[in-house]
Amino acid sequence: MYLFDANCAVGPWPTDRPAYETADELSSVMERLGIERALVSHTLGQTYDPPQANQILMDEIAGHERLLPCWTLLPLSCGEMGTLETLLERMAGSGVRAVRFYPRDHQYELDEWQCGELLDGLSERRYVVLLDVDQTNWGEIERVCRTYPGLSLVLTQTGYRQMRRLMALMARYPNVYCDLSAFCVFLGVEEVLERFGSRRLLFGTGLPLRDPGGPIARVSYVRAAEADVKAIAHGTLEWMLGRVRLQKESA
Repeated sequence: MYLFDANCAVGPWPTDRPAYETADELSSVMERLGIERALVSHTLGQTYDPPQANQILMDEIAGHERLLPCWTLLPLSCGEMGTLETLLERMAGSGVRAVRFYPRDHQYELDEWQCGELLDGLSERRYVVLLDVDQTNWGEIERVCRTYPGLSLVLTQTGYRQMRRLMALMARYPNVYCDLSAFCVFLGVEEVLERFGSRRLLFGTGLPLRDPGGPIARVSYVRAAEADVKAIAHGTLEWMLGRVRLQKESA
């Protein structure tokens, strides 16, 4: 099966947790697990300094065609990311089509008054945005979905305790997706497929902090048509990344 991991990371971790500090280490693990490609962020983007982490990530994955960059962003208010225009230019020049936010860890909200300009710019270009549900709250997630419909919002760290909220959100907003890294729900994949189709779930492992066996099993043994399995395994993520507009459309 062709697996495209939507959610993994490279880099050190400040506590005694598993980590792949180099792209070579991550690639070796992917080879063993049968994962063909991966969307990769850098751990220092969560634990230290996102702008520096993004540059380290680009240097680390250079020459690794199987690894695609996922940058970690901050609000524009303090100037670390530069202006919106310069940030979007840097991401376009680096081929970045996906980004992450860690509002809880970096002490901000995804509300309009802090992140409106940035989210508007990302929404206009249809960026893929990964967000751990424990980094914010469901009211804030709902506002992002409603206010910025151009985003492809991929929720991670979703499990059986979030199913009622997740299903309500998916029913209302077509730009909400979920990865399988923590989706430990009995027949949960089948339920999402039945209600919303195959283009709402993405294969993602959460490597190295999560065990990849669960997501691999969920996509390998799901009771679904082959076309649906392929969409979860790689097709939907490829479609989402392909619709990102790296350059602003001419007026």
